[in-house]
Amino acid sequence: MTAPASPAAPTTAASAAPPLPRRMIPLAFRAAGLGLVALAVGLAAAVRGSDASDPLLTYAVVMTAACAAAVWGLWLAVDRYLLRAAETLSREAGLIAHGNAEGAVGGRVPLSRYGDLLPIARAVNELSDKLAQVRRDIARTVADHTAKVEEQKTQLAAVLRDLHEGVLVCNTRHQILLYNQTALDILHLAGDLGLGRSLLHFVVAEPVTHTLERLSLRVREGRHLNHEHGTTAQFVGATTDGRILLEGRMSAILQDPDPASDEPPVITGYVLTLSDATSEMAALGQRDALLREATEGFRAPIANLRAAVETLYDAPDLGPGDRAAFESAMLESCDSLSQRLERVTTAYRNVVTGSWPMSDIHSNNLINLVAHRVGTETATTVTLTGLPQWVHGDSHSLVLLFAYLIGRVQALTGATAFDLEAAGPQDGDRWVYLDLVWEGPAVPSATLDGWLDQTLPDGLGGLSAGDVLQHHRSTAWSEPLPNDLPGGTGRARLRVPLPPAQSPRTAQPRPRAGARPEFFDFGLLHQPLATSELGRTPLDRLHYVVFDTETTGLSPSTGDEIIQIAAVRVVGGRILTGETFNTLVDPRRPIPPESVPFHGITDGMVAGKPTIDAVLPQFRSFVSGAVMVAHNAAFDLKFLKMKERAAGVSFDCPVLDTMLLSRMLLGNDGDHTLDGIAERLGIAVVDRHTALGDSLVTAAVFLRMVEMLRERDVRTLDDAIRGANILVELAARERAF
Repeated sequence: MTAPASPAAPTTAASAAPPLPRRMIPLAFRAAGLGLVALAVGLAAAVRGSDASDPLLTYAVVMTAACAAAVWGLWLAVDRYLLRAAETLSREAGLIAHGNAEGAVGGRVPLSRYGDLLPIARAVNELSDKLAQVRRDIARTVADHTAKVEEQKTQLAAVLRDLHEGVLVCNTRHQILLYNQTALDILHLAGDLGLGRSLLHFVVAEPVTHTLERLSLRVREGRHLNHEHGTTAQFVGATTDGRILLEGRMSAILQDPDPASDEPPVITGYVLTLSDATSEMAALGQRDALLREATEGFRAPIANLRAAVETLYDAPDLGPGDRAAFESAMLESCDSLSQRLERVTTAYRNVVTGSWPMSDIHSNNLINLVAHRVGTETATTVTLTGLPQWVHGDSHSLVLLFAYLIGRVQALTGATAFDLEAAGPQDGDRWVYLDLVWEGPAVPSATLDGWLDQTLPDGLGGLSAGDVLQHHRSTAWSEPLPNDLPGGTGRARLRVPLPPAQSPRTAQPRPRAGARPEFFDFGLLHQPLATSELGRTPLDRLHYVVFDTETTGLSPSTGDEIIQIAAVRVVGGRILTGETFNTLVDPRRPIPPESVPFHGITDGMVAGKPTIDAVLPQFRSFVSGAVMVAHNAAFDLKFLKMKERAAGVSFDCPVLDTMLLSRMLLGNDGDHTLDGIAERLGIAVVDRHTALGDSLVTAAVFLRMVEMLRERDVRTLDDAIRGANILVELAARERAF
């Protein structure tokens, strides 16, 4: 019995036995003929050797010889009229396949040559005709597209030639893929840039790589979708020989990911437009020198004039009338000079600021770039703290400035760990303050002034730290901070005010039907006192995780689900903005359209995201060892508790509720919503109405409350839990009545 074919190795055309080679066919015929001849000879010998003539044996000899002759003749006929003709036909078909196939003679097989193989020859000719037609169609299509490409190439060349800006297209390795003549003129190159050569051979690398890093970060975080400039950023650069200053604009080239993937687009290259800013910068430098002379040069004459006034005022030999008139004239002159000085100073700063290319910058991105630069060059650590803000400035020069200042402070004080925080406007002003904080003494004013006069490392055109501040109409000072570190040597900060964003991206409030209902779930919020060392720890010494959730609705018991969880760490009274947890969650159910205006999360945004049973173990690990903080915490806890068993986790750490703490501090009357509390405490709100944004605002509110609770003699975790339990108990009794 024949064994069945294995399903793992199906028979295909490729795996079938190869056909018998042509050379084996004549061998087979010859072998058969020779066998028959040998048989006939053997039979004839048997007839001769027998005593009596056997007619059957004689007949067999004759028939065998006849068969041998027939086989031999059959082979000659097959070989001549079939095999050789088939081989010739195959060779001509091969010539047609590899030849021109457009001529009537060269592309067709002569039918009269093939006799019985005429149908096959006809089929070969039909295929040849179709092949010729296909080749003509392809040639026509290629010619049409080539003409269109040449036309587009001519148009593109004309556009690039007429542009006043140099245009270069590069890949992410900065290899040049395309450029125009203007780029050569701007870079003052006589020959070609050279396709495939590195742009960084001609242009200073730092501004280019920094700008590409900015765009990459923007695209990875998805901010390019809502950013004012999308995938474009401006920068100031220079040629490698330092002779030419360049004003550039970089536009990222994106490659969309697989539609089935949730990965962000990938930057595959960029388009760079350059203009020669050397003359403009030179003119700006001249104006700087002129205005500096006009401002600083006035100070000495004014001082002399005032000294003269004081001398004349003290002169005893002038009469009262002359003395009064002289004094009045001198003082009037002094006032006039002072006013003129202020006007010139203001105009000077306006000129400098308006001439330097700037854009709106998110403080978190700016600080992350500073931390990355410092971390790659030294062993110094920079921690991002505080609430994010929007500022207006030159990202590259600000990164150079703060990296330079951090290095100077480290050399002076020995500090190796710094906090960098953006503080919102204070005391009614419009400035955003970037505060560099370290443990150690403050920097003396004279020392800081000396630093500002120094040229920045990698600064373009001899840019000094003071120049960067002047471009931003800013200054810098250092001051000690309250010594709130146990056993520490005190802390200090270096403060740099920056202009606020011209078009801030503060999240617009989404229409809400009202704040979340207040949840006073006795089982969730009435907590046992932490009688251990944790409960006796002062509030300002604890490690917190401030969190918030977004949900499909307000009723977890009837099927509403979590669709986003976010959290931020608070350690030592600092909001560690760089240490966050933020993830969308697939609720495995449609998001009600009426809830989308509350959180802005749609079904498409959560499709393919991890489910809650996969997210909660990660979130539990993030909050491990910390006190959890939330606003209206019972609402969020209810959703978490209902998913504990499915996720295999338990949220048993202490929880503080800023809504309850607000009631402890301000009483039951008043607005205890997060927006209301933030407004009363004067906390600037950025990126509100997202889970992470709400967590950051709640963290800022909580830190202010810790200071207020200390004044109310609520100092430890047990004190806070005890006060919250009383409020929950009172609320439960009120509802019971």
